Amino acid sequence: MLVAAPLVGAQTAHAQYPPPPPSLTLSRTALPAGGALTFVGTGFAARQLVTASLLSKEVVLGRYRATRTGVVTGKVTIPRRTVLGGHAFKLTARHPNLTLSVNISVQGRLGRPGSEPGGSWDTHHRPGLAETGNEKALALGGTAAGLVAAGGGTMLAVRRRRSS
Repeated sequence: MLVAAPLVGAQTAHAQYPPPPPSLTLSRTALPAGGALTFVGTGFAARQLVTASLLSKEVVLGRYRATRTGVVTGKVTIPRRTVLGGHAFKLTARHPNLTLSVNISVQGRLGRPGSEPGGSWDTHHRPGLAETGNEKALALGGTAAGLVAAGGGTMLAVRRRRSS
């Protein structure tokens, strides 16, 4: 009976290894300045302090505590004065270090002509500008580039974790 107990415990430990790679999921990747964004980040240490920030020029959006399973969830508001265009939404933790990042697009501002709740910027409200393309295609390209970058970052994090 004493020999069987360690074998049962070994099966449970085996089922949890290797841990899944860290990930960051956002409610949306295109939104207006002043809009809200929810996120879920995984792969952090239990109860680890995690900082959410917006990059092009770093703006801290909030600090969150990971659960005992290493999951961080939260909701942030993109500042109304954020420059329109591409930015990176980033979750950063120290000791152990882990950074997760996804590219987002800030399009229009809430309450301004040309902005919609979904974050689409309407060029028809800006007289004098030529229509040279579709903003949805730009957002899709930015999202694709962000996913490629996030995948590469995840692979690097996994390799670093394995070599440690």
